[in-house]
Amino acid sequence: MDNTMGTELGMNRTGVKVSPLDSSKTAAGAETFTVPTNGSEDALAMNRIRYMKEADSVGTVPLPSSIKGVFSSLQEKIMNGDHTFMDKLGERIAFERTGTRLYQALLSKYEGSEDKSNYPDRAILERFCAEERRHFEMACEAMEQIGGDCTAMTPSADVAGVAAMGWIQVIADPRVNFKQSLEIILQAELVDNACWEVLIELAEDVGLSSLATNFQQALDEEAVHLSTIKEWVRQFNISGHVEDTISP
Repeated sequence: MDNTMGTELGMNRTGVKVSPLDSSKTAAGAETFTVPTNGSEDALAMNRIRYMKEADSVGTVPLPSSIKGVFSSLQEKIMNGDHTFMDKLGERIAFERTGTRLYQALLSKYEGSEDKSNYPDRAILERFCAEERRHFEMACEAMEQIGGDCTAMTPSADVAGVAAMGWIQVIADPRVNFKQSLEIILQAELVDNACWEVLIELAEDVGLSSLATNFQQALDEEAVHLSTIKEWVRQFNISGHVEDTISP
């Protein structure tokens, strides 16, 4: 069966209404044999707080590896009081690498579909994938320019990588079809656009206007990704196909 697009009716037995008699027995059994505990979710909240106080931080921003990097780092420290710019630049490196892989997986979903007559133009997807990779390379070059290490995992990069694992797991699932994968890409593009906006502001705040200009170009391209993917998702859900008139 080709599951590339359809949302089908079938033998879904996850809801309790499938078998009212058995679900009533299950509920009765739970009430009979479950021993309720005293307290509420407040205890869970207190445990989270306790673990937070005992835990180390996610990580650190690595020390600059050059005199140029030291100067940039000190300049940022004076203006912002921390090293947020380098941390968030590391995040963009990690995120754009993930974005490239997500689009590569989406293209695999495209190729694996039997009927592509309702699909968007593959060339547009290939272009978006190539732009994600260029954004990754640009962020790496920017990190090296300020004396950082583009291979280092900064705290925000680590958090972004863990958060993106869910997207990767879903889009890599062979049961997930092209339309569903496209909706995962939409989620990633929403985050991507917002994070580039923040990075541009940070670059301007620390006096790196040339980098801010490059980042703006990336944001402009990401905005096209977002508006296009959003419209494709809308059309797939409303009419079941993408109109040929879309040409970002």
